[in-house]
Amino acid sequence: MRALYLLIMTAACLADTVTMKDGTFLKGRIVRIADGVLEMRVPVLGDANLQRLKLGQVESFVTDDAVLVSSGGLVSRGPANAAAGRVASKGGVETSPLDSTLELWRDPSLRPAETAGNRHWTTQADVDVSGRSGVVVGSGFSAGFSAKGVTKASTLTAGVRLIRADAGNQTSADDLHITASYETNPTDVVFWYLRSDTGYDNARLIDFFSVNAAGWGFRLYSSAKGKLDARLGLAHRYERYASPTQASLAAPSADVGLIFSRELGWAAWDTSLNFVPSLQKNGDFYVRHETSLNLLRNAGPLSLRVGVSNDFRSKPLPAQVKTDTSYFLRTTYVWK
Repeated sequence: MRALYLLIMTAACLADTVTMKDGTFLKGRIVRIADGVLEMRVPVLGDANLQRLKLGQVESFVTDDAVLVSSGGLVSRGPANAAAGRVASKGGVETSPLDSTLELWRDPSLRPAETAGNRHWTTQADVDVSGRSGVVVGSGFSAGFSAKGVTKASTLTAGVRLIRADAGNQTSADDLHITASYETNPTDVVFWYLRSDTGYDNARLIDFFSVNAAGWGFRLYSSAKGKLDARLGLAHRYERYASPTQASLAAPSADVGLIFSRELGWAAWDTSLNFVPSLQKNGDFYVRHETSLNLLRNAGPLSLRVGVSNDFRSKPLPAQVKTDTSYFLRTTYVWK
């Protein structure tokens, strides 16, 4: 009886608690989470028996001591808790989804081997309707496709976007952007990145443009609900124009960026800002900005995004305005 009493008391004092969707709960020690399975030792069921629970059956869990948590990107360190399909860490970083991408482990050298070396991909396709003002005036649409691959050490993103707009009976915008970026995942504050943006912009009479940049990134702020990253690097900017009398632009430049995301509960707020000033010609720079709210995210792979984007050039071609603005309503389909 004494041994049974000690066993019950020990189980009651153990920190890790897992609550199942059927209302039952288990107390013990979560060993790890990998490939959509939570592995836990429960003394009252026999410490030698490792319980394997599918995450789809788990309603919530709490750890009282520090663990490492990741969804393939930033690693969070601290006591963790899961509820309402999200996992938060008291280490002060963004939340992770409670799904098959989630990893949890304790020893820094023992990240789950099943997923540590593989790049996990998330892809999305989208289409939107938009109104434009600035360089062109009218209504139009854009369509895009992107893919994001994540390992414990790095994130690789690539995408393509085609933009069309009409003013009256004439096509007033016919633009293409092909983007790619690579960055190391910060375990602290500093990381490094590479990025490229290539395509054409017929509205601005640019037959071909290319911006290639590399530098350092800094995590200025992070919490369970969002993050703010800054980028500072060097770039090369090239533009070839439709007019044969207009000399091509090729200039070394700086690359300054801000990337902000925030979970609002009813929506996700995302903002990106890139500032590329020429290091060769004083006062020559361009700014690209986009802010959007991602809505209706809980109904499945489909979501609705509403936002605004701006393209500003300090020294546009003759007879062109400096700012081109687009307001969009975008439907997105995401799959893994």
